[in-house]
Amino acid sequence: MLQVLDKMGKSSEYGSSYESTVKSNFVSQEENVKAVVQKVQIGEADAGFVYLTDITSAVSDKVKIIEIPDTFNVIAEYPIALTKDSKHAQDAQAFVDYVLSTKGQATLTKYRFISVNS
Repeated sequence: MLQVLDKMGKSSEYGSSYESTVKSNFVSQEENVKAVVQKVQIGEADAGFVYLTDITSAVSDKVKIIEIPDTFNVIAEYPIALTKDSKHAQDAQAFVDYVLSTKGQATLTKYRFISVNS
């Protein structure tokens, strides 16, 4: 998520000192996003950078989500593909078909992933 701060620091809206100012207020840098969410949830940190998909239903009512403007946001990409020499090509294709189907996209959207149709 440091890419977000870098983008913001390069904009006239936030200014060149923005990134260093925000970083100077870091209380910790966690090993994984679950730890970041937990620190914010229990009040050991005021804020943290995580993907929207990391805010599960178990914690969504305990934290406030502040969306990053699209101009500065970093979108994670999760490609899906079949391998050439798959021993289970039909099963693999069925999985890809499901993920790309309306039902598969609804499942991904339910867990806050962005639909391929967005």
